[in-house]
Amino acid sequence: MTVSRRNLLQAGAAAALGAPGSANAAGVPSIYQRLGVRPVINAVGTLTTLSGSVMLPEVKRAMDEASRSFVRIHDLQEKVGQRLAEITGAEAAFVTAGASAALCLATCAVTAGKDPAKMNQLPDLTGMKSEIIIQKAHRNSYDHAFRMVGAKLVDVTTAEDVRQAINERTAAIAMVLSHNSLGHKVELDEMISVAHAAKLPLILDSAAEVPPAANLKKFVSMGADLVAFSGGKNLRGPQCSGLLMGRKDLVEAAYANSSPNNHFARIAKIGKEEIVGLLVAVEMALQRDEDKQRQEWTAMLNRVADRLKKVPGVRTEFIPNLDYSHSPRLSVQWDEAARKLPLDRMMKHLREGTPSIEASDMTKFRPAWKGLGIFPYNLERGEEMVVANRIAEILTASDKT
Repeated sequence: MTVSRRNLLQAGAAAALGAPGSANAAGVPSIYQRLGVRPVINAVGTLTTLSGSVMLPEVKRAMDEASRSFVRIHDLQEKVGQRLAEITGAEAAFVTAGASAALCLATCAVTAGKDPAKMNQLPDLTGMKSEIIIQKAHRNSYDHAFRMVGAKLVDVTTAEDVRQAINERTAAIAMVLSHNSLGHKVELDEMISVAHAAKLPLILDSAAEVPPAANLKKFVSMGADLVAFSGGKNLRGPQCSGLLMGRKDLVEAAYANSSPNNHFARIAKIGKEEIVGLLVAVEMALQRDEDKQRQEWTAMLNRVADRLKKVPGVRTEFIPNLDYSHSPRLSVQWDEAARKLPLDRMMKHLREGTPSIEASDMTKFRPAWKGLGIFPYNLERGEEMVVANRIAEILTASDKT
């Protein structure tokens, strides 16, 4: 039986294409079908609200193996930490319950340290160092990870501001690496230099700064004292995992505050499966051919662009990347007024169609761009054409209204 592209996009297309969440070959409904939850084709990226990323097969196998036995978590964290330190060049490391948990634990380390009385006093920082200096451009909704420990964030702009803000209450200096951190005045190397001149630790939020995997080694080699990564983004490890690495005494202090120890941050519990899965994800990332991967992503978007060229009045362009940690990104644009198809309605059609597709409104990005954004790094092979055909179908239908 011959199935046309258009027919594949009608109801039931997800199953025909083997889309996530469809019934298996024996017709047994997936867990999502049984729950009544619609899986989506993710053309956006590694958003927590879209469940992060899809774990590597090697990660899933390791987690399954780890799930079959009991171990002492302290023993496992010690051995995994040693391996992570060995392959990254850090003095020490351990697995956390996400990047935010890593930042919380880093804050515990620079305030309470390993003092049991102080650890049990958190988040009351009375009698402890309680301020963290951060560039105003780096303030964001994630910095609650610092503040939940009781720390006060002191906003600065220039390197001289940093020096002037340092006092007896200063516990650390923080830096955030993110495409959302626009317009900062002081680069990482200078922030590290200023921190160390004042004998202060530098905490680095680099949650999404992979790729390149070289960053797993770069930031600690530059002298960042505590570095946090997410395990559930492009590392493609467990979504509920993260990595804290850096200076041995501070990493040990952070771990003393973490689960399974019964202190402030016990709520951020991490299991044996995530610990092992994160290690495998880091090992795989350091072996990955990132140039080849980027070429594959670019080829995906070129196929989308070629398909949409056939639709009159549609323009596509690649969006300049601000850093290598972004995949190639494609913007799809049309005359929204003439077609009576505003961008938000296009996104609604994509979301509510079959299969459900999530794409980006590039006008809301920092910096803002134009049109509908298609990001390839969470697309399975072939899904890019499902996305392209669906966009073409919606645009073509709008010409007839």
